[in-house]
Amino acid sequence: MESERKENYKTYFGRYYVLTAISLLSAHQNVSWATFGSIAIEAWQAYGLTAIEVTLLPAYGSLGFILFTIPFVWCLKRFGLRVVGVSGAWILALGCTMRVFVPYAPNASDWVWLIHVGHILIGYVGLPVMILPPKISSIWFSPKERVFATAVAVTSQSLGVALGFIMNPYLTQEYSIRTMLIVQAEMSLFIAIFFSIYFPPHPPTPPSVSAKEERVDFMKSLKELLRNHSYIVLVLSGGIVMGGSFGFQSVLSVILNPSSGFNDKVKVDSIWSFLRSTSWMGAVSAILGSISGQITGLLADRFQRKFKVILLVLMSLTTLSVLWFALSIYGWGSSNPVNLFITYSLFYTFSFASMPIYYEAAVEATYPISEGISGGILTLSCNAAILIFAVIGLAGVFSLDHPERAKAMTWTMTGLSTLSLLILLFYFEHYKRLSVDTATKQKENQNKCLSKLLPDNDEKQLLLND
Repeated sequence: MESERKENYKTYFGRYYVLTAISLLSAHQNVSWATFGSIAIEAWQAYGLTAIEVTLLPAYGSLGFILFTIPFVWCLKRFGLRVVGVSGAWILALGCTMRVFVPYAPNASDWVWLIHVGHILIGYVGLPVMILPPKISSIWFSPKERVFATAVAVTSQSLGVALGFIMNPYLTQEYSIRTMLIVQAEMSLFIAIFFSIYFPPHPPTPPSVSAKEERVDFMKSLKELLRNHSYIVLVLSGGIVMGGSFGFQSVLSVILNPSSGFNDKVKVDSIWSFLRSTSWMGAVSAILGSISGQITGLLADRFQRKFKVILLVLMSLTTLSVLWFALSIYGWGSSNPVNLFITYSLFYTFSFASMPIYYEAAVEATYPISEGISGGILTLSCNAAILIFAVIGLAGVFSLDHPERAKAMTWTMTGLSTLSLLILLFYFEHYKRLSVDTATKQKENQNKCLSKLLPDNDEKQLLLND
């Protein structure tokens, strides 16, 4: 009877394949999403894309989040992980491939709509990229692996940003802009095939008690989220800092413009030209952000129930770093390229390291609401902040023609980071999902001890069942 009642929870090696698949999709979606931002001049020469269009193309992604987050999380709950994951991979492949067939100017004007449609599709894939990681970690990974698994998938976005900063300008300048688009299309097709080979909706056996528990109904979940104080605090604080960081990065080359001695060149011939390249500054900071996020995930798994402490430390360091950067930009600190390179890299490193913790804290605070729903609303708030930066750029508030306005965004980011930190003070930790898993583990350990101490009889079986 004891063996019949005992639940078997286990993990499978296939979880690493699933994590690799979503990480590849995450990285490449970010490479494709920001395709023309670092090659704006070449995009204008080849396709006649204006500065406003170059700003608009990545904004499609944030706009898509505003419009489709709720329908997407409903589809995730209704059709499962495999349907939304595999379809997302093929949508990315379609979006990347469409852009290849646009002819060069002056014949581009009749076909440039393919680029816009392609970027709308690429932007849509940001939904599975940002919403699926906590869902995958919960379904496939054990309680002591979940935060790290989420961190790997989420920080792959940062690696994609780093790759985009370097690969897109390099391929364009060394070969052609169409060659760069073809390479992106080939990479997306590989990832779509990789997804199709193996991406099941769930493992044969759940890795934990919480993974097999039934989740709350969709509409009821939305109502409960609006009444959850801790979750609202996380959505506001996380959305502000994550969205602000992404948006701030998009204007880095305008803040550090040629008039201040910086450029966006990828090919460098000395350490000084390396330090003065906003492309390399963005790439290095993105790589450091990815590494720091994964280290933070490991620490959070090792020292559980410490989310608030970790977030407060990271947000304090983020605020100090961006304040240091802003003071340096305005001459109250050293404007030496080494100082600016270090301060910006530290800002991005600390802000991005907080990302997986925000997602996991949101899931813990809202269990048994589906991870896709709680993570989806958090992602929605993040993209709302990104969209604000995009709208400001589309309105012409900052550009190379108005560098002083762009410099003012350093104070905006400092204010946003400070606000996020202050909001975080009102976060009360809840570990509902982890409590379910640890309680079950403690019960199993108690049963093992009783089984060893008590003789085999009906009284022993009765005690074990209680």
